[in-house]
Amino acid sequence: MALPPQMQPLSLSKAIELIHQLPGDLTPDALATAQFKLTSGVLIERRDELIPPLAQLLGVEVGDPTAFRRQLAESIRATIPGQFQERPLSNDDIRNFAYSAPAGTTSTETPTQTVPPGSLPYPVYPTRERGLRKVLLDVMGLRAGAPAQQEAQVRLVEEAALLSALKPESSVDLETLVTTVDIPSESRCDFGVLAQTLDPRSWGPSPFWPECFQVQPTPDGRAFEPFSTALETPRGTEWHGVLFEHVEWNWNTFRVASFRNFLNIDYVVKEPEQTIDMRFSLFSCEGSELFVVSFDRGIDVDAGFQTVAPIPNPPPGGARFRLQTVKNIRFSDLLDRRTPSLAPPGSGQILSHLAPVVVGLWMNELVKNLYC
Repeated sequence: MALPPQMQPLSLSKAIELIHQLPGDLTPDALATAQFKLTSGVLIERRDELIPPLAQLLGVEVGDPTAFRRQLAESIRATIPGQFQERPLSNDDIRNFAYSAPAGTTSTETPTQTVPPGSLPYPVYPTRERGLRKVLLDVMGLRAGAPAQQEAQVRLVEEAALLSALKPESSVDLETLVTTVDIPSESRCDFGVLAQTLDPRSWGPSPFWPECFQVQPTPDGRAFEPFSTALETPRGTEWHGVLFEHVEWNWNTFRVASFRNFLNIDYVVKEPEQTIDMRFSLFSCEGSELFVVSFDRGIDVDAGFQTVAPIPNPPPGGARFRLQTVKNIRFSDLLDRRTPSLAPPGSGQILSHLAPVVVGLWMNELVKNLYC
C-alpha cells in the first residue's frame, strides 16, 4: 500500500536533523530514545550501518568502526556495578544508560583510538548533553561546546537523581498475600485537567474499568443504587461517598477475571493550593468471576491513596505536578476448603501471586492519561 505524500518516510540522517530541531522540552526525550535504539542496533544487533547515524546523533567523528564500538561499550560498562561488568551488555543496560546516566560518568580506561579535539563534523545543538552523548564525548576526550554553567550542571545532577528515585514498585507480602503497588509520577497537565482525570468517577469506561459510578444507599439501607446525577458534584471537585467499580483482567479478547466492588471514597481538591488528596478503602465486594466460575467474594483488602502537589520552580515546559499513587490489595482464596479435590493446594491464591504484575498494569492504566 502506497503512503500518501504527507506521510513519506524520512531518511535516518534527515530524521536525526529533525530531532535536533524539536522544541527544547521535547529534544532530550527524543534524543534519549534515538540513542537507545541506535546503540542497541550497533552493540546488540551488530549492525555496522547504524554507526554513522549514531555518530551523527552524538556529534562525534568515526575512525575505525571496531574501535568506535569498543569505546561505546566501555562507556556503558563503566556505569554498571562491578560484579556485572563482565557479562554481555543487554538492551536493559543500554536503555537505563541512555535515559538516566549521571552526567559525570566517565570511563576509567584510556581508549586505544582517540579522535583529536577539534571542530565536529555536525552542528552543535542546544541540548542537556545527557546519556550517551555526554559520556562518549568524555571518553573520547572531546567536547561539543563550552562547559555547562555551574547551575546547569547542578540541575542536571538533580534531574538524574530524580529519575533514579521515581521508579514504580510492585511487591507482595508472602505472609499476608497483600500486594502493594507504588507508582510515583509527574505531569505537565493543567490542574483542572488533573482534577477531572483523577476523579474516581472518571476511572471508566477504560480497558480495566468497564464501568464505575457513584452510588448511594437504598431507602431501606440494604443495598446501593446509582447516585442521582442531578445531585452529583461536577467532575474534578471535592466529594465524599461510595463508588461502584467493575474491574476486569483480560487476555487479548478473553476475560480472565472480573470483580465488582463498592469503595469508600474521600476526594479532596484544593484549587488555591493546587493539591489533590484521594483516599479509598473497600466497603464490600459484591462478587467476582474467574474464567467461567462465579464467586460471592473476590477481594479482601483494597485500600490506598493518590496525592498531587505542585513542583516548586518547575522548568519551562517541564512537569508541573508530582503524584504518588499507592494501592494495597489482597484477593480472596477462591477455593472452598470444605470441598475436597477442587484443585492442587494453593490454587485458590493464584490471583494474589499474579497481582504484582497485573495490578501494576492496572494502576499504570490509571495514571497513563496524566502525560499531557
